[in-house]
Amino acid sequence: MRRIVGLLLLTTFFIAPTPLWAVTKNAQVSNAVSVGEYRFSLYGYTSPRALVTFEGVGIKDETFADDTGYFLFTNRFSPFSPREACLTSQDQFGRTSPPVCLPSFPTTYNVSIGPVLLPSTLSVNKGAYYTGDVVILSGQAIPNSEINLIVHTNENKSLPSLIKEVAAYTLPNYTVTTDKKGNFSIAFPSSQAQSYRIFTQVNYAGSDSQSAPSPKSITINLKVLPVWMIVFHYLTLLWKTLQGRLLETIIIVQVVLAALLGLKLFHPHRIKSIVVREKYELLVR
Repeated sequence: MRRIVGLLLLTTFFIAPTPLWAVTKNAQVSNAVSVGEYRFSLYGYTSPRALVTFEGVGIKDETFADDTGYFLFTNRFSPFSPREACLTSQDQFGRTSPPVCLPSFPTTYNVSIGPVLLPSTLSVNKGAYYTGDVVILSGQAIPNSEINLIVHTNENKSLPSLIKEVAAYTLPNYTVTTDKKGNFSIAFPSSQAQSYRIFTQVNYAGSDSQSAPSPKSITINLKVLPVWMIVFHYLTLLWKTLQGRLLETIIIVQVVLAALLGLKLFHPHRIKSIVVREKYELLVR
């Protein structure tokens, strides 16, 4: 009996299964998480090196465009149900384009979506303009593409001017072409106090040489003010500065008034003497 037990122990020692650490020591663990069974690919064009965000319910992804403005979301998992998602881009200067929302795409088979043309970014060089200033608009879009600047005037909301203009200036639509880095800039004069609504559209000519317009950019509401409004703005700025330091202003005024009162009390007016010439007698009645 003892021989049988010893034989079993010896057999167990030599032919036991490999320890767990030997199995997992060289193992490679790969984690994968998906939200759907099928996949989709999405591509399009925007400004070079822009950060493109694709976001919706159940979808969130980011990628960077290359030097030509081309971007690609490839081999992404589709959501379980068809849902709307939107694309936005942020250019190299931090300006963001308005979202381009795509209709829900099929989720029961693999799909490829594109090309999607994203709007250009747009900004102005300063916040306030007066008659005679030069308005400069700039932005980034698809390289070597045509940019249309669309301008609408609000005549009913134009600001009154102290001096009426003899000839009104009608601002035409401008067309420029972006450079190889996607930059564009447009300058136009402001000879009349007026309100404007300005936006741009990109005309992109693809490989088939057919031009396709992009959605419009953000709309900039621009007001050109008459020159006399500069004084009003300075007074408003001064009032806001004093209002923010009201206590200090009151103390300074009180100190100045006290100083003037002290000068008047401690330095009374001297009584001036009357000098009468000898030639004339001073008659007192």
